[in-house]
Amino acid sequence: METSWPFDKGDGQHVDPPRWQSLMAPGTPSGVVGRWGDNALSVSVSSSQVGAVDIAPGRALIRGFAYKADQPVTLALNVQTEKNPRVDLVVIELDMASGKAAAKILKGQPAPTPVPPGVRQIDGGIWQYPLAQITVRRSQTAVESIRDVRTLFDSGRPPAVGDTYVPTNPTPGDLAYYKSRSTGAEELHMYAANGGWSIAASLGKSRPYSPKLGWSGGRYSAKGHYQWISSNTMWFTANVTNTSGKTWAGHQMNVSLPTKSRGGLWQVATCTLYNNDGGKTPYEGMPNYLIGTAYIHGGSTCQPVLQTYHSAINGGDWWERFPKGSTMIVTGTYEADYFHEGNA
Repeated sequence: METSWPFDKGDGQHVDPPRWQSLMAPGTPSGVVGRWGDNALSVSVSSSQVGAVDIAPGRALIRGFAYKADQPVTLALNVQTEKNPRVDLVVIELDMASGKAAAKILKGQPAPTPVPPGVRQIDGGIWQYPLAQITVRRSQTAVESIRDVRTLFDSGRPPAVGDTYVPTNPTPGDLAYYKSRSTGAEELHMYAANGGWSIAASLGKSRPYSPKLGWSGGRYSAKGHYQWISSNTMWFTANVTNTSGKTWAGHQMNVSLPTKSRGGLWQVATCTLYNNDGGKTPYEGMPNYLIGTAYIHGGSTCQPVLQTYHSAINGGDWWERFPKGSTMIVTGTYEADYFHEGNA
């Protein structure tokens, strides 16, 4: 049987809620109408009622249907007497049978490490769209913390999210704009069928980090930058300078990475020991520049390997000698361990 709608005659005139949803939902994202920083439908501790939360005015689209709150909506928390905390979930619930959408709280289960309850999402039935996770204190009906999990969208732009795993019904290829409230980092995240959400690219300026030296014989200064350049792939550069006034020797040294690398295979970055003292005699009898590589074999560090400076015939070896005043420069691109693959 073939059907088509909407039309002004025949079967096409019959457009009930399920037909409307099947028409609109595939091309209409579910989320809060707004842009990053908007308070639309944001959740906060109630200013008028103890043991409750307020939902700010705003609009949302839920699987093809519109929801609007013209004024704040106050929802009371379920009574909490348990000795463990719990995490409740504030949602907009679309109920096709009753023909309405309304805000409600889904009660979580108390536990030493609580998790929020799951949502029901059935086309033609009940579809619950999450706004916030509420941690309820142990032994009392009071809010301990609120985690914003709204997805904001506007005018065809990628939805803006406050957490990388917010979009509740993604399809492979979906993009979301993410900005960290704690660090200010801006990123695009993409959903893959076999990998879930991951960083597709960093946006804006490169991010700073403070490289650590695996073995230190004294003071040193360090500065680094990094940038996600594609899914699970990071570019970085690290500069480490020996400021102790003496040369370190006899210990293998490594340099920390901005994020953990995937194990199970070797990766290579470049490294250079800059040992130029301004045109005078090179420090410690070593050349002005030593060129090498930095090996990455899983974990959170890379291991520099430099050409032996006594004799080229001896090849290279692990970095063990750090002249005073010199700088080790490590830079490159590597596969990270964003998906927690370990040594697979």
